Amino acid sequence: MAYRPKRATTFDVFNYIILILLTFVIVYPFYYILINSFNGLLTHRPSFFWPELPTTRTYQTVFADKSLMSAFFVSVARTVVGTAITVVETALCAYALSKPYLRFRGFYMALLIIPTFFNGGTIPVYLNLRNLGLVDSFWVYVLPSGFSFFYMVVLMSAFRNVPSSLEDAALIDGAGCWKIFFRIILPVTIPTFATIALYAAVGQWNQWFDTMYYTKKDSLQTLAAVLMRIIRENLGTDMASDMMSDLENNSYNPEGVKFATMIVSVTPILCIYPFLQKYFVKGIMIGSIKG
Repeated sequence: MAYRPKRATTFDVFNYIILILLTFVIVYPFYYILINSFNGLLTHRPSFFWPELPTTRTYQTVFADKSLMSAFFVSVARTVVGTAITVVETALCAYALSKPYLRFRGFYMALLIIPTFFNGGTIPVYLNLRNLGLVDSFWVYVLPSGFSFFYMVVLMSAFRNVPSSLEDAALIDGAGCWKIFFRIILPVTIPTFATIALYAAVGQWNQWFDTMYYTKKDSLQTLAAVLMRIIRENLGTDMASDMMSDLENNSYNPEGVKFATMIVSVTPILCIYPFLQKYFVKGIMIGSIKG
């Protein structure tokens, strides 16, 4: 019997139209920023489909700015170190609390969940960080955010899904807690670890609040904080001052510098995401909370 393709129903056509419109709404803002980051000519209107005067001078200006390059490396460092600390600290805590036989387990859970709903405020947090010697230090980026209750709950659920018989067999063979964690638990729950690492890395990369409030040194500025300052204080005009050429109006669009900075700031995360995407859905499902 010959195969007959299924005819599209009215619902299918309507569904495709809605999905295409949603895709356009999501993708076009990125495309708009991308094409205008290559738009060198200063005009009274931005480009919507293609840059009027394609140029790479905007990116040359961004990469030639030493403060931006320094901020880029600081962001990379805090993302790598902060993600590692968050994953390790949260995983060890989640593994211990996932065991029902742990003494005072309920007390520990209550102690960890209270800060999730209640915060001392900006000033007490600042005073606490200052007393700890973290203000104007690189560690202010990674130590205060080293633990996440939400990540811990997801990891606890993933650890509980690992059959206890595997741990019991390892204990009979003489394996200790550390060996069981790294040789048995970790390989089984890698998708959940990858998902947590992705969340933590994106959070570290996009964070700018702590840079604005807890650091003053130029050497500790992050890319997200510099980008926020460029957008707020219109520093793109100053950065574009060296982009003059022998065109008729002798001027380049400072907005292009802002857009180029945005592209540079988001590109590393876009490059990392495809490698972790295959673990994303699986990790969330493994670590999902069962009602």
